[in-house]
Amino acid sequence: MWADHGELRKSGRGFSCATCPERVQKLRRCKEERMDFGEADGAQWPMYVEKGGAMYGFCPGKATWDSEATSVFRMLIISAETGTMLEVGGIYDQPDWWVELVSEFIPRYNQNKLVSIAKAFVGKGK
Repeated sequence: MWADHGELRKSGRGFSCATCPERVQKLRRCKEERMDFGEADGAQWPMYVEKGGAMYGFCPGKATWDSEATSVFRMLIISAETGTMLEVGGIYDQPDWWVELVSEFIPRYNQNKLVSIAKAFVGKGK
C-alpha cells in the first residue's frame, strides 16, 4: 500500500500480478500455494518490497489473492482512521484476534502515514 509503485515498476520489482511477466511468476513461484519460502528455496527469499522493509516468504503481490485478508486489511484501515472497532463497544468487547491485529497494525499504519506525509514535503532524501 505505501510502496512507491512507479519506482518499483521502473526497477523491475512490480508486484501487480496482472502485469507480472510469466518468467517472473515462475521465479517467484506464484502458482505454489506456499507462503513460507526461505533462503533454502532460492536467493530471492525472503523477499522485500522496499529496501530496509519487511521481509516476506512469498511474493507480496500474492497477499491480494486472499479476499478475507484483503477485507480485514480494509477494516483495519477504517478502524485506524475513524477509531471505530469491529464490534459494538470498546476494546474489551472485541474478539481477541482483532485486538491483536489492531495493536500491531495501527502503530505501523500511523508510522507509514507520517513517513508518506514527510516525503510529500521534503522529498525522498536523494
